[in-house]
Amino acid sequence: MGLFDRFSRKTVTARRIHSPNPHTHMGVRSAGFFSKDVGRLLSGWETDSSSIDYYLQAELTELRARSRKMVRSNPYGKRFIATIKSNVVGPVGIGIQAQSLMGMNLDTSANDAIEAAFKDWAQNHCDYRGRTNFVDMQNLAISCAGQDGEFLFRKHHGKSAGAYGYSLECIDPELLDTRKNTPTRNGQIRLGVEYDASGRIIQYHFRSRNADGTYGHQNGYIISAKNIIHGFIAEWPDQSRGAPWMHSSLERSKHLEKYEEAAIVKARSTAATMAVMRTPAGEQGYEGEEDGGDGITLDAFEAGTIKDIGNREITNLDSSYPHQMYAAFVKSQLQGIASGLGISYHSLSNDLEGVNYSSIRSGVLEDREVYKGLQSWFIRSFMRPVYEEWLSYAYMSGAIKINTRPLARPIQQYMPAHFQARRWAWVDPLKDGNANKLAIDYRLKSHSQVMREQGDDPDSVWREIARDQDMMKQLGIAPIASPDQPETEELPDD
Repeated sequence: MGLFDRFSRKTVTARRIHSPNPHTHMGVRSAGFFSKDVGRLLSGWETDSSSIDYYLQAELTELRARSRKMVRSNPYGKRFIATIKSNVVGPVGIGIQAQSLMGMNLDTSANDAIEAAFKDWAQNHCDYRGRTNFVDMQNLAISCAGQDGEFLFRKHHGKSAGAYGYSLECIDPELLDTRKNTPTRNGQIRLGVEYDASGRIIQYHFRSRNADGTYGHQNGYIISAKNIIHGFIAEWPDQSRGAPWMHSSLERSKHLEKYEEAAIVKARSTAATMAVMRTPAGEQGYEGEEDGGDGITLDAFEAGTIKDIGNREITNLDSSYPHQMYAAFVKSQLQGIASGLGISYHSLSNDLEGVNYSSIRSGVLEDREVYKGLQSWFIRSFMRPVYEEWLSYAYMSGAIKINTRPLARPIQQYMPAHFQARRWAWVDPLKDGNANKLAIDYRLKSHSQVMREQGDDPDSVWREIARDQDMMKQLGIAPIASPDQPETEELPDD
């Protein structure tokens, strides 16, 4: 230690002694936060941090490859994607209800025309390649988001884009070039996303796909940001790309997969081998099968096999697999995996054994709040931008008509819309129904709000009720009495 070091150390020590501090004890500073401790027991715990894009540059390709492998070959990975598709998009997709007004009332004619045109576009003209419909596109988008962390669509405009002048083309997120990370004259490129000096996205850099399905690094191409829909859930500031939603569960999932494989192999090999034959103690020489002592592979075992590994002394095998703790261990691992995925254990595992009504209701309601959040993000990131741009091009081309006349009012007046995501059946219909009735009676909810919470379009429901009542009246059928009113035998006067 040099003179300057000794002088500095004495000065610091003196200052500590003469400057009492609540965080010191006998002149030695104690840790203010446990997470700063880098002692022996916590060695290897990172204490440095960088931006999320720094980590994604090094790991995104591998993370995505492992996530895709999980979906392809692991039942729990496949179950996760199926669960989010079922609960975020639903069986009929996220619906769109036009809400343009004429004065203080809904413009029913215009709204019906818009919805009919959008339904036709969604069924027949949404895919630039003509392969699929809009509900399938929604499922593909949410699948890519869960598996790859993001979805990408290219927008096409004009005559080549179909009858409404607008269509979409889904792009594999793997094609967005993660190798593109460099400063530019007026900004920078990070993970294939190019920014200007103000941090706005201006272009996307893609790589090519080879004829055999592999990804190439030659003949890359650039698409303007105005022609790309790029959706991902940003969890960090200045994040350029999405991380696979399974990223925090991948390692645990792989450990569980290998554990189950080892347990199954052990159980199969023991079940297939009734006994082994070994050399008695004190005898020399080996007279068994040639492959008996060199590691027998699983394909060498058959049910009822006795393997000869010595000179005619039989020893029975008794394996403890499946071990008595096997099920508990697998369950604990799946609980951790489910937590990383953001869904409940029973949703991931299909395990309802020992679940009572209260616990499953609590889990279901919590899951539904997660799915509602994902639905809200999906509407903001995909559904609303697509609908508004489709409406603009359809309006300009005159493709939306009321009778034979195109929409005539300014386009902004036709933009309002409600996006109806899927909803779920009540966990306890009687209790939930009574709760909604009380909320309506106390003016805490409207009838329309309750209908939307069930996934229905209030405007359509009211009109259908009116048609039913008119039809019942024409056929002389007495109206159905309200639960709070006695049933009447007389029809109302005309």
